[in-house]
Amino acid sequence: MNAHLLDPNIIANIDNYSLLARTIVEGFISGLHRSLYQGFGSEFVHYRNYSPGDDLKFIDWKVYARSNKFQMKVYEEETNTNCYIVLDSSASMAYSGKKGRLTKLHYAKIICACFAYLINRQGDNVGFYAYSDILKSGIKPGHRSGQVHNICSELTRLEPTGKCDHNDTLRKLGELFNRRGIVILISDFHDFDEQISKAIRYFKFTHHDCILIQVLDDDEVNFPFQSNVRFIDSESHNELTTYPELVRQKYLDSFNRFMSDFENFCWKNDIDIEKITTSSSLVNILSGFLHRRELYR
Repeated sequence: MNAHLLDPNIIANIDNYSLLARTIVEGFISGLHRSLYQGFGSEFVHYRNYSPGDDLKFIDWKVYARSNKFQMKVYEEETNTNCYIVLDSSASMAYSGKKGRLTKLHYAKIICACFAYLINRQGDNVGFYAYSDILKSGIKPGHRSGQVHNICSELTRLEPTGKCDHNDTLRKLGELFNRRGIVILISDFHDFDEQISKAIRYFKFTHHDCILIQVLDDDEVNFPFQSNVRFIDSESHNELTTYPELVRQKYLDSFNRFMSDFENFCWKNDIDIEKITTSSSLVNILSGFLHRRELYR
């Protein structure tokens, strides 16, 4: 695998989500050991004659030894699964730290595009929804030609605006997702509380598989500030000026408690959670999804 294809410092310079998704996913897939990826979502159906240009790995050499003819194994995708990608595009996702080249939303958009391309490549139905305090975008799950392009077009259009209303939007989406599938929810989850947890548990109650992807900036994890800093809440616009040394430990203690509570909620409710910062490679996210998709079958 070409590791640079998954490096945020490289992909930050590209804003064509269709191109990014195809480049990243195909680079990722080509780096997987053949036995890991072959067979994901496929089962053997029948043979057909070899045609020039066919992938030689699907030739059945035992048949060739018996008949002296090249026969190709043909695989068929299993029953399509609905995969619902849900993106928080509220104002808090606009943050980019001092060292970050990507905002949280830009990075989350790249994850969405990669998932859409990978899911479509696997033969599953993929849908896309984006929200803040309102539902900004909704593309029903499908596998038609152009589905990934339509999703990437919506990603290009999206801006980080509005306050986040997880509870109301997720409840409405839960009622909309009437076919069992995989719900992939991407957010920074800054305001995770009991109301949000109820909305997410509703997905589980209706027999959806849930994957939560928490996108954070390194600043939020490490609090590296040194001199006087003015913090501005991107949603409420409240301001606070302080000296970081006075609040660093209190902030880190509070952040770690929040993360612990969040992880415990996911563990108790059998929900997958992937935590990632905007400086991290995408390889773990893509590998984790492939693994989870195989378990879901």
